[in-house]
Amino acid sequence: MWKHPLTWVGLFLLIGVVAVWDYSPEDLLRQPQPEQERFPQAYMLQSQTRRYNTEGELHYRMTSARADYFQYLPERSSPRDYSLIQSPDVTVFGEGEQPWRLTARLGHSNAAADRLRFTGDVRVWQAHAGGRTEITTPELLVEPNRQYAETSKAVKMRSPQGQHEAIGMRADLSKNHIELLSEVRGTYEPTTAN
Repeated sequence: MWKHPLTWVGLFLLIGVVAVWDYSPEDLLRQPQPEQERFPQAYMLQSQTRRYNTEGELHYRMTSARADYFQYLPERSSPRDYSLIQSPDVTVFGEGEQPWRLTARLGHSNAAADRLRFTGDVRVWQAHAGGRTEITTPELLVEPNRQYAETSKAVKMRSPQGQHEAIGMRADLSKNHIELLSEVRGTYEPTTAN
């Protein structure tokens, strides 16, 4: 069956048709504009987004000074669309604990808005009875629906018990579980009993 050359040609044609099914010929031939020359399709000022869980409890909240929405194809939405968010501020509400706050100078969101890349003065912190835990890093990937954050960059973590530095981090914010990935160094300061 696969020895006949027309079978292979037909298979390649079928794969080609499936690959370009959702695009018009103009979309395929159009050269994308450089990112700095693009103009936003829409923008929002002082925006606030809230997401609730299935029990109706607040899952997370995000505010921003400004959000610009860019469409890759001017005529319609595509998976390559994105948003640039100025001064994003996300509050993640976990399982009965104090919420986590995540801030940065700039956020970049994918088309589905389920992944955010924070850059510039990225801070993550939680206030609790024992004090405050704070994490700083130059870049952070945030998945607010999963209440998850990670980075492969340098991380500094400060808490009342001490300070740690590492390369890379994974954090399940809903469970207050933080994993420092490599080159971990730190100092531990035990609390003194009075």
